Amino acid sequence: MKKIIILLFPFFLCFSQEKSKVIFNDGSEKIGEFVIRKPTFANSSSRLLIISKETKTKYSLNEISKVIIYSENDSLQYEVIDVKTNFNDKKTEKKLGLLAFRGNKINLYYVEETIHSGGAIGMGMVYDSGEAYAKKTSENTAYNIGYIYGAGARGIKKRVRDYFTDCKQLIEKVENDIISKDKTIDIIMFYENNCGM
Repeated sequence: MKKIIILLFPFFLCFSQEKSKVIFNDGSEKIGEFVIRKPTFANSSSRLLIISKETKTKYSLNEISKVIIYSENDSLQYEVIDVKTNFNDKKTEKKLGLLAFRGNKINLYYVEETIHSGGAIGMGMVYDSGEAYAKKTSENTAYNIGYIYGAGARGIKKRVRDYFTDCKQLIEKVENDIISKDKTIDIIMFYENNCGM
């Protein structure tokens, strides 16, 4: 089933007002009220805790596979994904990604990242940004195709060339600005409809 979610950031909710379901790696589930907490500013998106409001029990991303938040008319599904920031990274880390699109060939997730900008002591900014991660259904790791900040970060066109080697048409369209590098959903939809297996 193909579903596109249009989002405005920030999308991580302190979702204590909504009923939620936490699905664990062993398949068991807990339903109730939960909150997401960032224990530190550094690398916060991979160190999130899901905390039960009722029991105060804390769950790390290593323990869970999904979090589903129910509202009156809809639901949001977050999945724990293994991610790479750079294509050649050897290590992966777990992050909680909002499932924005599930296709037959590729999925799109948005992960909230906390960004620190430098400056003089006491003169910095901290803000949240949503980063786009693509995960081909044939692979286990999601790749950040929207990462545009940080030292040594590759440009998005380079990331598209690295990740979509199986779709020369898509690479050419992004290289020639026929598909804008900033339109992540257009990149994902082109891949889903024209590329892959």
